[in-house]
Amino acid sequence: MNDDEHDAWQLHDHGASWEDIGIEMGCSQATAQTLAAAYEKRTDTAAHDAQNALF
Repeated sequence: MNDDEHDAWQLHDHGASWEDIGIEMGCSQATAQTLAAAYEKRTDTAAHDAQNALF
């Protein structure tokens, strides 16, 4: 499975600049940032949905 959102997020998390990520992925810096933000939103939503209510 090709997950460009995860790839962009992971590259940035490991210290790559948005410019380098864009070059690596063949897209603009803005697109790389958008992909990473979408990954964060997707995983945050999944984590929220998996939470059990304590009270």
